[in-house]
Amino acid sequence: MSWSERYVQDHKRRTNCAVHLAYAQLASDPLTINKFQELLFAARKRSPRLFEAPLTDGRHPGIDALANLSRFRELHRRSPTDWPGTSSSWRPAIASLAHHLVCDYQVPAFLAAAWWATDAAAEAKRLWFLTHSRGASFRSLDLPIAMTRKMEHIFLASHNHLSIEHAMRRAELLALAAPPKVVAAIMSTRLATDLSDGAFWRTVWQFLIANARDMDHSQIGPMIDYIQAVLEGQRLLAQQTGADFNASQTEFSMKGRTLSSMLRAMRAWHNSLGKGGAWFSWRRLPIEPLFFKEPAKDDAELPRHWQLIELTDSAQLRREGAALHHCVASYADRCHRGISSIWSLRMWQGEKIHHVITVEVDPKSRTIVQARGVANRTPSGRSLRLLQDWAVRERLQMSI
Repeated sequence: MSWSERYVQDHKRRTNCAVHLAYAQLASDPLTINKFQELLFAARKRSPRLFEAPLTDGRHPGIDALANLSRFRELHRRSPTDWPGTSSSWRPAIASLAHHLVCDYQVPAFLAAAWWATDAAAEAKRLWFLTHSRGASFRSLDLPIAMTRKMEHIFLASHNHLSIEHAMRRAELLALAAPPKVVAAIMSTRLATDLSDGAFWRTVWQFLIANARDMDHSQIGPMIDYIQAVLEGQRLLAQQTGADFNASQTEFSMKGRTLSSMLRAMRAWHNSLGKGGAWFSWRRLPIEPLFFKEPAKDDAELPRHWQLIELTDSAQLRREGAALHHCVASYADRCHRGISSIWSLRMWQGEKIHHVITVEVDPKSRTIVQARGVANRTPSGRSLRLLQDWAVRERLQMSI
């Protein structure tokens, strides 16, 4: 049996497991189960490519979307038996079905990601979809960031492959007239999809935009890391004292700060990261490392060996940060709490070992959210292609 045949069989088996899981989760509501069966039959008959969606941690986006649409059966406008279906791939198929079932007005296709979302904001996203589909302006909804008319216009015109959070952050930055390099730098950090503390971060974006001409854009990522570390420290202190935390009302504020003062504070913080501190470790993710041998171009050159491995303790993070001159050591607490996973791509030729890029993976969504080279440079060439190949092999999403 060929590799492709084994993959098809395995995917079919796991898809069937996802269907059984959906039935079990809906078991307490017979009417919802009946609706799920209707949708399942309609999809199999009129849009079989919906079932080709890749599975992540046993979750099948297509099956999850059918189950969630079933749970909102009382808000359906039309019957699934009247849906004409589509020959498109799984994402457009879900968007087509959702639009047919619940929409009074046209909704951008990328918003259909709400129906297979499983994160903490998943239910909120589904309500955004429904309310907007009934005629409400998107900016009037209960969103994590305040949205202007211009932001809404840019957001609703987003490309279909973007996640809802990514599209929202991108629209915010473009509407604020952020230069392309500033947008690219911010969108290569966790803040591309982390929309918490929206009012506070709006002041940071305005600061970065105002100082864009005088700032090395490779320092935007480290500055964001520094500000996040300050906020996280204040958040932990608030938890210990039982106080409520509001980023916009903390002692740390962008008001009155200059670019030079921010850079000094950031560098002092960065230097402190390499001075030891408590050592702790964490478990590895169930993701396989990458090993690749690049043949030598001629007999005079040694072959290159590439290795992408997970870092599993705070000392390894400090060494990685020292080698590439960035602040990955500040991620130790996030790794320890299971919020982040840090990977190191290295290349050695003979006895020389080079640290090439540091990669952050969000374990919950299995998404590559950051990748930085020396001095926070963006990866390119062979290193980027290897990262993309690894993401495909391990079924990881990429938001960079």
